[in-house]
Amino acid sequence: MDKKEERLNKILSTTIDILIQEGAENLSMRKVAKNASLSLSNLQYYYKDKNLLLIATVEFYFESCKKELSHAIKLLSVDSTPDKDVFLEKILNMLLIDGRSSHQTLMFQEIWTLAARNKELQDAIETYYKTYCLWMIDLVSTFCKKPDEIVSFLIPFVEGYTIVSNVIPLTKEGVIEMMVKLISIVEK
Repeated sequence: MDKKEERLNKILSTTIDILIQEGAENLSMRKVAKNASLSLSNLQYYYKDKNLLLIATVEFYFESCKKELSHAIKLLSVDSTPDKDVFLEKILNMLLIDGRSSHQTLMFQEIWTLAARNKELQDAIETYYKTYCLWMIDLVSTFCKKPDEIVSFLIPFVEGYTIVSNVIPLTKEGVIEMMVKLISIVEK
């Protein structure tokens, strides 16, 4: 990794840390520069304004999430090729995150909050989700006959689960069991 790439990663990681710890309302270019040990003008050399910084941060964050999930799936595939139900259980276990205990979910909530008032950021998020859907369809197609339907069911459920996981009557294990059964019905 060259020096410029290291600096960009530091800036984006710092922005993510501020969003998670302090929320979007406390994010400023000046705070990012200070926490990344840069001058404001140096930060503005890379990102002219807060909007461009946010878009780059969202893209960086989503890419890191995708890499993390890809790595976990590779580990799953190393041992053997699991059957469909085992694959679904493993992937659901990775994707169903309790929103109260995860920095990842806090970041997603901040991103959605910002996107509600920022068209460019909203477009960047929609682009990510379109790419994410295609990636998931490709992944799921290895194990399922109807990957478009499965992904169309999984993604909104997984996103919503992060918000309501602590109030629904089933445990995470119970939800996974139910979803595997529902997907089996769709697959018939």
